[in-house]
Amino acid sequence: MVLIKSKPESILSEGYFPQNIHSMLNSFFEDSKLKSQTFGFIPQADIIEHEASYEIRMSLPGVKKEDLKISHEGDLLNVEGERKSEFTKEQSKFVRKEISYGKFSRTFNVGKLDASAIEASFDNGLLGIVIPKTKETKPSTIEIK
Repeated sequence: MVLIKSKPESILSEGYFPQNIHSMLNSFFEDSKLKSQTFGFIPQADIIEHEASYEIRMSLPGVKKEDLKISHEGDLLNVEGERKSEFTKEQSKFVRKEISYGKFSRTFNVGKLDASAIEASFDNGLLGIVIPKTKETKPSTIEIK
């Protein structure tokens, strides 16, 4: 299983800037309203390999089950959703705002598999996706006649 970078890709990612500029931009946007309003957020994920399956665990505090969507197309498994703020500008004046809100999307390359065998659960802000391993075909040589 291969992890594919999250979408949308942040303009601050290392692919666009050398490391020293990347860290400088990260520190500049650390306290900025732009970070949460423009870029949404990228949930953290763990990928665990078991004997018969792979397991993806995603940390999604503050996300509701009905705001999540898991889809599978070809070799890709996509998890998307939205963490909505319960505050409006009129209600509150933030002294400091560190929690990011907005839409997110994570895509994982899971190879060829039976989508009906995938199991997902969501409990206390933790999304668990179990993907059974498929039987791998062994490489073989073909005799030339």
